[in-house]
Amino acid sequence: MSTPTASSRPTASTVVLPTMLGVLLVALIAFGAYGYQSLAGGSVRSAAEYRERVAETRAAGERALSDLEPIPATSGGSLDETSSSCVDDFGFDDTGVIRDEPTYEWTLEFPSADAYHAAVEKLRATWTDRDLSVKRVPAPGPGESGAGLRGISTTDENGIELYLTPDWYSGEPVLRVTGGCIRHEYSYEDLGRAE
Repeated sequence: MSTPTASSRPTASTVVLPTMLGVLLVALIAFGAYGYQSLAGGSVRSAAEYRERVAETRAAGERALSDLEPIPATSGGSLDETSSSCVDDFGFDDTGVIRDEPTYEWTLEFPSADAYHAAVEKLRATWTDRDLSVKRVPAPGPGESGAGLRGISTTDENGIELYLTPDWYSGEPVLRVTGGCIRHEYSYEDLGRAE
């Protein structure tokens, strides 16, 4: 039976170093996940501040609707707060804190594609006059809902995002506004809150 030589025996550096690197890697991944989750939605706002943001979001949408007059909204205007990208996946938020993304959407009716595109250009001019940066939203391709209807988007002075574009599913023109992902305090009364 042969005895191991000094060069074939594991040394402290060959055992400890990989173990330390593994622990460090796990710690960095956990810290990164914590940092991402804790930053998504920003600092925790009060329930009153959140309700104010909801009101600002709705007002931004109503302003854009008035800029489109006389185009009537056929439906919509109700608050939707759910978003798959605005959630606390890892449970980092304290008790009494929730994340929501206040969003409003109105379905619009235009007599023709030309009338819709004229409204897009009218809204583009209005937003540009307000010194807002307007981005083009490409039209859905052939065979897709809303094919041929290009859209536009902007972010207003309060950081609220606005879109005039075909709906992803129905293809109908919609005006969508979102106040962004927000972490805020809530009470049990807020869970069934009205606008």
